Amino acid sequence: MNLIEELKNYCAINNPVGALMLSGEWGCGKTYLIKTKFIPLVKDTYVFVCVSLFGIDSLDKLRVEVKKKWLEKASEFDKLNGTKFSKVADSYRKIYGTIKERLPENWQKKGEVVSSIMDLVNFVPISNRMYGMNEMHEMHEKKVILVFDDLERTNIPCADLLGCINDYCENQNFNTIIVANEEKIKDGPDNALSYREIKEKIVQRVIPFVPNYEDVVSNSIELMSCGIEYKGLLRKNKESLSKILSGDFNDNAIIEQYKAENYKLGRNKKREEYEKEEEKLRKLLGQRSHNIRSFKCAIQDFERVYNKLVEGGIQDCSNWLLSFTCLMMTNKAGLIREIPRYGNWFLYLDVENLYPEVFDSNFILNGFAEWIIHGEWNDEAISKEIQLFLKKEKAVTPLEILRTYNLPEVDEEIIDEGFKDLLVEVYAGNLSLDEYILFLYNCCYSRRYDLDLPTIDWEKVREGIRKQIKYLVESDEKDSHSHRMIGDDSKEHFTEDEWSAYQIIKEFRDNNVWIYEKNQKLYIDLISSDLDVAFRDLSNKRYNKFSLEMEAATINAFKNADNMDKKHFSGWFVGIWGQYSHLPEIDGQVTTASLKKLRDDLNSVMQEYKEKSKNIAAGHAQNFIKKLDTIIIDESEDTLVEQ
Repeated sequence: MNLIEELKNYCAINNPVGALMLSGEWGCGKTYLIKTKFIPLVKDTYVFVCVSLFGIDSLDKLRVEVKKKWLEKASEFDKLNGTKFSKVADSYRKIYGTIKERLPENWQKKGEVVSSIMDLVNFVPISNRMYGMNEMHEMHEKKVILVFDDLERTNIPCADLLGCINDYCENQNFNTIIVANEEKIKDGPDNALSYREIKEKIVQRVIPFVPNYEDVVSNSIELMSCGIEYKGLLRKNKESLSKILSGDFNDNAIIEQYKAENYKLGRNKKREEYEKEEEKLRKLLGQRSHNIRSFKCAIQDFERVYNKLVEGGIQDCSNWLLSFTCLMMTNKAGLIREIPRYGNWFLYLDVENLYPEVFDSNFILNGFAEWIIHGEWNDEAISKEIQLFLKKEKAVTPLEILRTYNLPEVDEEIIDEGFKDLLVEVYAGNLSLDEYILFLYNCCYSRRYDLDLPTIDWEKVREGIRKQIKYLVESDEKDSHSHRMIGDDSKEHFTEDEWSAYQIIKEFRDNNVWIYEKNQKLYIDLISSDLDVAFRDLSNKRYNKFSLEMEAATINAFKNADNMDKKHFSGWFVGIWGQYSHLPEIDGQVTTASLKKLRDDLNSVMQEYKEKSKNIAAGHAQNFIKKLDTIIIDESEDTLVEQ
């Protein structure tokens, strides 16, 4: 069907018996076709008065809106100047003459006439013809075509709205085009006529609108303002993008595959349950989005993803583009099922059903999914996930694969060959904390897929995790702020051993143990090597205790300091630890014991200074001791604090 020809034929009819409806899905390009393809083609023959019904809630407002739009077009069409008036404009002048001396001066300015004479709009008659002067100064006329858009988005009852449109069409002889998503038009109350009953009288013919998706995709790409390299990627994948937008998939084959995989005897579910799930799948496939706006959003947003991928070292971004577009189209259509208790296990299941062959969850990072679904872009997390992806790509041996992949993505032969080697690394503490969490997830997956794994010594697993934590504390490596985690609502899926192993990691991260341990190490290093830097940098650090190791470094630093530094030492030290008894994160028992030992060691040092007649140094040590006495809580106070 040639839609343009159908529209032209309808507009050519004089005194039509009904309206023409152009019906199609939301966002499929109906309005775009009318305004950018059809109207420019016939603008020399017709005048189009286009009215959006979106949000209009009464017939009075609708009639006023029609007259406003009609007057705007009249002002454009007549091209009035100080001496020329069309027949219609002249007749309006006579109407207004009884109320105002003359038409407002801004009649010549597009649209401004409306704001000047809104109080008179209800007195204005409109016609299905407009008259004006042509270039030869000859009078000519054009037929007026009414276009009502967004019929299903109005708040006016269906029967009333279509009755009003019918009045324009049948009684005032306007050729009327209705643009709508017919499937979304709601019926009125139970006792009112249904839309289908009303349509039979008012709508002369319904034209189903199905765009040429290849043209839509090509035009969207070429009109897009983006980088040259990115546009090249879009052009390269034009055919697959058209497939996504058009939904050109074999849904019957998808259904048959589902039946082959699930309709098996011996399963726990009854056949009736599978049939209900099959019906849900059919309904899902019928909701596949063809929304052009959603598609344009997807390819526009992906440029940010593309730049991040290239920056991270990924060269071929085609699969990423297609998977991202599928996920965004599904999300925009409201078809994403988030089930927090299962994490991301089922997040992509419906997307895979909707877009087989082109969607691959391996090319959707959690950070990208968070951005699509929740609007949260975490640059650090995405960068880390990109590096993890590259690491997975480089994984060759069974051990490397099991350290980086989810178990359902791995062939059984690789699991059989590499899992024992993986356990050796797990027990030795050689996995990163994120790899340990993946290991716990994979233990969970093994039960879901009924895999027979080697026996796991969970005490050795927990000890391996502690070794990795100790390594992180003692090394310069950082445990990123963005990392894998297991939600508390997923606890039921894990065994007690698995959960206890995860709690070691969670406690380490939640309690900022890594930060505290790093700061303790920094304290010892700086106070032992450079007091000036220590005085400058250590005061604003967070600590959870003053340990015996820190005490030993402190007394040695004081002994090695010159008198200038000794003078400032006690004030600086008390500035850090003076309020320790009021800070909940501080281990008061360990800190008190270490401070008491520092006081005793200072007392010994002071005696040494006195014996050597180093009276100034002895005075600084005595001053330090006095300040310690003011901040150290005694055992009775300590007991009260604990109670």
